[in-house]
Amino acid sequence: MGFTVHWKVGDLGVGRETRTKRHRVRRILLWVVALVLLSLCRSSVAPWVYEPASNLAVRSISHRIHYPWEYVRAVWDHLVHGESEYAEACEDFTRLRPVEESGPVSYVPASRHPYMASNQTNNMHCDAYMTDTYATAGPVGRNLRVNSRTQGFGGYGTVTVDRQGRLVAVFSNGRGFQLELLDPYSLEELASHDLPSRPWYWILQGIMPWEYIGAGMYFYLDHLDRAIVPTTENTIQVIRTPTDDTSFDLIREYDLSDHVVPMRWPHRDSVAWVLPDWSGDYYWFATTGGMVGTVDASTGVVQTLRLEGEIIENSFAVTEEGVYILSDHALYRFSQDGTGEVRVDWRTEYDRGPAKKPGHITRGSGTSVSLVGGADGLAIITDNAEPRIHLVFVDRRDGDVVCSEPLFAEGRSGTDISVACFEHADDTGQGTGRVSAVVENNWGHHTFPHSRPESGLTRVDAARHEDGSYTCDTVWTNDVKGICVFKLSLGSGLVYTYWRDEDCPLTAWVLTAVDVATGRTAYTKLVGTGLGYNNWAGALFIHPEDGALYSTTIFGLVRIQDTEDNGTPLQSP
Repeated sequence: MGFTVHWKVGDLGVGRETRTKRHRVRRILLWVVALVLLSLCRSSVAPWVYEPASNLAVRSISHRIHYPWEYVRAVWDHLVHGESEYAEACEDFTRLRPVEESGPVSYVPASRHPYMASNQTNNMHCDAYMTDTYATAGPVGRNLRVNSRTQGFGGYGTVTVDRQGRLVAVFSNGRGFQLELLDPYSLEELASHDLPSRPWYWILQGIMPWEYIGAGMYFYLDHLDRAIVPTTENTIQVIRTPTDDTSFDLIREYDLSDHVVPMRWPHRDSVAWVLPDWSGDYYWFATTGGMVGTVDASTGVVQTLRLEGEIIENSFAVTEEGVYILSDHALYRFSQDGTGEVRVDWRTEYDRGPAKKPGHITRGSGTSVSLVGGADGLAIITDNAEPRIHLVFVDRRDGDVVCSEPLFAEGRSGTDISVACFEHADDTGQGTGRVSAVVENNWGHHTFPHSRPESGLTRVDAARHEDGSYTCDTVWTNDVKGICVFKLSLGSGLVYTYWRDEDCPLTAWVLTAVDVATGRTAYTKLVGTGLGYNNWAGALFIHPEDGALYSTTIFGLVRIQDTEDNGTPLQSP
């Protein structure tokens, strides 16, 4: 028996009106959540976000911040199923592969930038090439110990490590920003420096605190242990880190407010990313509105080039030959002529797709630019194509695409996170011409603070042949889920990602380690329960000295490290 539905124009109008009203209601509810969370930034009004601790210098993230319905479900499961089944569902640690199965990977190191701190530790993506890889071995899963710190709602955009092994990080609650010096073990705050906040009218700009990627979230640590921070006032601050009992010291500030894209109030362009030219004479910067420029480090003279009709969402990479910047339309290589004037070396368009994908911040590629090899090496990005995105390998010399590989399931394929990549090396340390890149699927309808990504962590290899051509192949795919800035430890041969445990009755957050060679899950570790441990697209970091892993959360920072049976930390090899 069939039937026919007769549509009228009025019916469609009502449907659109209903959807619009629902969208407005959802936006209002999200703003209410944002304002409530921001009100919890002071301990005096939110003592419940902390765990009781004898050492009040460091407050641990609470395990008790749950959705109301989770409490009801947990009590029901406890009464009906019993404590044993409840505990089993929230397994603390699961070893899936032997420790010995994973091991170090032979690779070609990225070039060390002479005016940045050592590789692994100088910015959100580890090094000037944005490889998101560490030479240091991360946790292999031996008696893992977790500790944390919180100061209410807010997390850390970038965590770096100075020459004394201390953490230098920017903390933000979505409006305010603070540069902090932290003890790498206890996470105690040793010093702090207030950075400019977002303007009082930030709520009118339509950007949620958890969507904000502008100034303050990204910075880099230079070779003199100075934090180079783009601020919300469209300046670049050069801040010396403390030595012994001293404090942070603002030693110079460059004003770029007259060199950004003009916008109608309340919207404002943002100097979001800055990196040093390889010569050290200039700072490169990029704004979210599509302005690219240089700042003379000595004189402060600014020179710019605007990408008309394009915006920038992601951080960029710098090499000896220039900087690689990805807009929502194309991948560029820029250089400066020795006087700071910006030149376009080449421009390569990519498939930006028909619209913004679920789980993305903007339309276009969601990755930063990642680099491998020398001047004849590759730049790696993803596009935004439908029905599947592609991992795209680009020749750094001329911008030609040498090969690409489709990723994930049709209609549910997208990433808003950078790839982790490296070139394999032979026994002599020479490059083999094979490049590996790991990509995470972030496609999903996310509503803060609840993410719903599709599964998929994939490794793709690009192999160079004798004639100079390349072939791309998918090596493995793991069904793990995540939306974090995951990291790859070449010292342990493990990829680390962080997301919810969907089997636990309460919201639980789990670190997952995946063998980069085989794609098999090595282990999972329960980090904490409750919204306080929610990573929400934050980054992971590995300490170069002891291999401890850090994850930012929406309520602070967690630290995870291998230990001996007696709890003594294991030192990284």
